[in-house]
Amino acid sequence: MKFGLREIVFIVLLMMIPVGAWWFVFRPQNAHNAEMRRQISTRQAKLRKINKTAATIGDLEKQIESLSEAIGYFKSKLPDEKEIDKILQEIWILAESNELQAKSIRTRIRKSRQSGFLTEDSEQAEQPIVVQLMGDFRGFYAFLLALENQPRIMRIRTINMEKKDKCPPGHISAEFEMSIFFERIRKERSWPQRPPT
Repeated sequence: MKFGLREIVFIVLLMMIPVGAWWFVFRPQNAHNAEMRRQISTRQAKLRKINKTAATIGDLEKQIESLSEAIGYFKSKLPDEKEIDKILQEIWILAESNELQAKSIRTRIRKSRQSGFLTEDSEQAEQPIVVQLMGDFRGFYAFLLALENQPRIMRIRTINMEKKDKCPPGHISAEFEMSIFFERIRKERSWPQRPPT
């Protein structure tokens, strides 16, 4: 077989076809595939992050639900503002059932910001109560335990106990201040009327 210029040009052209295909088709396609792989891995990382965040949100929803249930439970323990007189009567009955003589059970005027727990505009409020009792110390101790087991939310601020000279042994005079937390009665807001013009 005789190789002439025509055959050499033909062989070179045949060899240039794969080189041209690689240069013009496969090389850009490989670059495009590499870019697609990079985008896929970036999006998969974002998707993993979103899944992790979604799992956290699910946990937060459970926590919010349990906290809402706790708030509901404690709100059920709060009496209305108008029920404070019933609570005073319950304290009086508790004192008598523990053979204590109730000298005085009275409410004290609420001072603004008296409690570190509540603010002026909160739905709950705190009512201080001063109680003076006389009787056997064991009865007073049983009274405090019964007070602690009450379904109301209460807090004893101060207790002063004295042993009276003229009383039998074991008898004391006690004065303590306690606070009862309650739900405020919300008044409907009435908008001021505009004067006629």
